Parts: sequence; C-alpha cells; structure tokens
Amino acid sequence: MSVLERAIGLYGYVFHPITVLGVGSLLLIHREWRDEGADRAALGRRVGAFLGAGALALVPTAAFFVLFRGGLARAVGGSSWRLDEVVATGVLIAAGVTWFVWRRYEWGPVVPGAMVTFATVTVPYALLAPVWDISGHVIYALAPTLYLALVDRRYAPLLVVPVLMVPTRVWVEAHTWAQSVAGFAVAAAITIGLYRVRTRSSDRQATGSTAS
Repeated sequence: MSVLERAIGLYGYVFHPITVLGVGSLLLIHREWRDEGADRAALGRRVGAFLGAGALALVPTAAFFVLFRGGLARAVGGSSWRLDEVVATGVLIAAGVTWFVWRRYEWGPVVPGAMVTFATVTVPYALLAPVWDISGHVIYALAPTLYLALVDRRYAPLLVVPVLMVPTRVWVEAHTWAQSVAGFAVAAAITIGLYRVRTRSSDRQATGSTAS
C-alpha cells in the first residue's frame, strides 16, 4: 500500500464527523465570545457547556454497544444503518442541549444558528440511512466548515476538508459517487438556506429597532 493510499484510508478517521463537528463548534464558540469582548471565564462556561452536551451525545452510542454484546464486529456487522441512527441521535442531543443553553443564557445567535443547522442536516441523514447509505462523513464535514465560512470568510480554506471527503469516501468503497455527492448537496443546500434565513431575520429585526 502506497503512502497516498494509506493517507486516503485514514482521511475519514482523521476528519471523523465527531471531530469536525466538535472542532467547528469550538471555533464558532471562540469567535462569538471574542466578538462580544467577554472575559475568559465566560469562554470557559461556554466551552464547558458544549463539552457537557457532547458527553450526553455519547450516551446513545454507549448504550448501542452495550446492547450488542459480543464485541465491536458483532455490533457493527450487518447493522451499519443502525449505527448511523445512533450517531444521528447523538448529534441531535448535542445540538439540542447546546441550543437550549445558549438561548437560556443569551450567549449570542451564532452558535444556536449552527446547532439548528447541524440538527437539520441530520434529519435527511437519519431518514435515508435505513434505505440508502448517504454519506454522513460528507454531510458532517461540510455543514460545520461551510457555516464557519459563511460567518467569517477567513475560515473558507477549511472547505478543503469536505471537498476531499467526497472522493475519499468513494476511494475506500464506503460510498458510491451518488451517495457522496448527495451528502455534499444536501448539507450545502440546508446550511446556506438556513444561514440566509437567519441573516435576513436579523436584518429585519435590526431595521425594526432602528425605525422605532
């Protein structure tokens, strides 16, 4: 196996959905905190809240492997769509809890907007999983990186991660081209659409406040 083939095989592990979602969310948290000019204690509370939500998201996965006793091979073998559903449930839990905490303490609109986006892209992923293996790796590589790029163009170089994810998932025979490209299209449409809705709503509110 060549170095290139080894790198392609590892790509999906290095940029695993949990990693990309987690790092992308932390970058958004830091940016929102920085723009508000809050103290470091405020950043610590926000990061702690997000990590707590992430810990809760691992509960369905842990339960899944406990129920499927007999090791990893038995748990995953022949039931990949069930594991996809478990992952989707975890994403919904993390996004929902994070959204609630941010709204409860009024920590800003950027992170809640991201959580709504992550939850929304999860819906078609979860619905299609039992019948068609749309690429979750591509969906969760694109949603956070594209959202970051929309919020701040300086993050645009991160889009190379989902762009490369599309062919690598085909290369390792995890998905077909149709499944990978569909994941990219679904995530792009939802992320851009929801971001435009949020920004237009914010613009209307700002205009209303100015007028009053």
